[in-house]
Amino acid sequence: MHDTKSLFGPDSAQFIETIDQLALAKSKASYSFMATDDYERVLREDSDRGMQVYWNEILARAHITAVVAILRSRHWISAVVTATNDKNLLAFAAALRGLIESSADTQSALGGIAISLAENHAQIGRALSGTLGNQCFMSKEIEDTLIHFKYARHLTKAEMATAPQSHRALQVRQYIEGLEKGQVHQVIACYQSLCDLTHPGASSVWMWLASENGVDLELNPHQDESTITYYLTEYRDTFLELLMFAFNPAVLTLHVLNHFPLRTFHTPALLDWNLSGIPLWQKCQSKLGNVLPLARKGLRSVKPNPAVRTDAAR
Repeated sequence: MHDTKSLFGPDSAQFIETIDQLALAKSKASYSFMATDDYERVLREDSDRGMQVYWNEILARAHITAVVAILRSRHWISAVVTATNDKNLLAFAAALRGLIESSADTQSALGGIAISLAENHAQIGRALSGTLGNQCFMSKEIEDTLIHFKYARHLTKAEMATAPQSHRALQVRQYIEGLEKGQVHQVIACYQSLCDLTHPGASSVWMWLASENGVDLELNPHQDESTITYYLTEYRDTFLELLMFAFNPAVLTLHVLNHFPLRTFHTPALLDWNLSGIPLWQKCQSKLGNVLPLARKGLRSVKPNPAVRTDAAR
């Protein structure tokens, strides 16, 4: 039976194991949001209270996005492993394609959130404490980005007339281009090949056939394992780089949330992580200045090995 180490190599396996130690699937976080009409009334009557509600909900959305992004990508990885062990090429292609799309969506949603929250930490902190002094401090860009992650979809004609722009999904290619710009090795070639198997295209036919002369055919329904092995070998570097986009933006967002006074959104396990090798975290630290995390470790905190994570130049 294959596991992540035998399939993807020790670096990727270590990265995944470290993510698993966050134990996010056991999280008991809950989220409350005020109805729009009620919020508008509160904002009119008490702007400080309105800003307090607004930023509490923004941080809640950031936490939801980060946790769901990690859990979703981790499930796709499990699906890749299961399909490989089942020697099911079509399931493997669907799962790896899903991981690519999930990673691209995570980068699109969270690529700029950690730095934006860090940059505005002081102002957000005043908003959360209700001490903005009747200032109106909002971020439509952050709000729309997080709403897009949660609600974006292909809209029906009826929905097109009323749904906000943030609810409209982009073309898949637009998300994938974010990975290409991030220099994920061969990601477009890999994705296109997987799509041909799952759409279905010619690859999903020829996986059952063989031809020695290009004219005569014979059934050859046992190519799953060899083709899966080809993908795992050809795109091993792609997979490791993909993990950085699948998890790093979410991890950085969660760690920035550790610096705000909302315990529900804290991830104490991250206090043991060395993120200094990630350029984006260096920028976040610069924006946070001397602000220390407010999260506190539990009695059974886990200290993961940071080797893969600190090599991630994202």
